[in-house]
Amino acid sequence: MVEDLDAQQLWEEMTQLLHKGDLNPRLWDAVDAVTPLVVDADTVIVGLEPADMQHASYVGTGQNKAQLQDLLEQVAGRRLDIRVISGTTMASWERTKKREATGEEKAVAKAQARTVQKDAREVWRQGLEDVVEVFIGSRARARGTDLARLMAKALAKTYEVEQAAREEAPGDEELHNQQVNRIIDRIATYCSVSATVVGLEYLRHCREQD
Repeated sequence: MVEDLDAQQLWEEMTQLLHKGDLNPRLWDAVDAVTPLVVDADTVIVGLEPADMQHASYVGTGQNKAQLQDLLEQVAGRRLDIRVISGTTMASWERTKKREATGEEKAVAKAQARTVQKDAREVWRQGLEDVVEVFIGSRARARGTDLARLMAKALAKTYEVEQAAREEAPGDEELHNQQVNRIIDRIATYCSVSATVVGLEYLRHCREQD
């Protein structure tokens, strides 16, 4: 039994046991082609030259992998996983870990961005409902002055919603511009005026708040 779990020695002793078993030329060739690199936690990291990566499936997957794990367990005294990487040096393994760490960081960042955008979209969704309620909840919608008051109230509400949404997703200009214009279009429909007129009024309202 190998006490310090040296990858090279583990692999050599495992290979000796393999060759004592049933003849399996493809698996034997694959095992001989890999370079054992290191035991990382409970995983034996082995490398293949890029030109030899066709052997990876024989070592790292399926029934063959399970057989090799059984043999490694006999040698090491505990169950070990096997991972095949491209490259046959420790530098190859370090590069692989670095790429994976970077990939995980990007995945986390993307997930966080999606969560933030989801929260901001919820603010906008609720805001649109509140703006619609300004008009639906009022019976005085026929006269121009009444509509003007409702528009002013709706624009004030839109401004509040935009500020809240920007706090959730400060850098998502595309989302905020899209949602502002969506609400402006809805206000324009209720007030029977063009979206340009409502947009100008909204910009004026925003300037007054700054």
